[in-house]
Amino acid sequence: MGVPDQTRTILNMEPAPVAYEVAMAIAVARRLRPPMKVFAHEVRRELGRRSLSARAIYAWERGEARVPAEALLAAARVSSTTVDQLLARARHLRRLGLLPGE
Repeated sequence: MGVPDQTRTILNMEPAPVAYEVAMAIAVARRLRPPMKVFAHEVRRELGRRSLSARAIYAWERGEARVPAEALLAAARVSSTTVDQLLARARHLRRLGLLPGE
């Protein structure tokens, strides 16, 4: 027996990069609160920003831009779920071989 791999989860799944999980979590949240225009407006309002474009959200989903922590929290709120639930769904979709934004 070798040294246990500390990078694996308790369920012995392959580790998922944090950036991938967060990007996919944003995509999941958006699909829970369609359409994009409403989702972007509500996330913007939760963040207290004057603007947040659909283009910025798509960039988060595709991993082209990092998702601010507060944006992930806001996305969970507007999609009436928790960050943990969004990340769990993201991990499940990764196991199915899907990419963020698909």
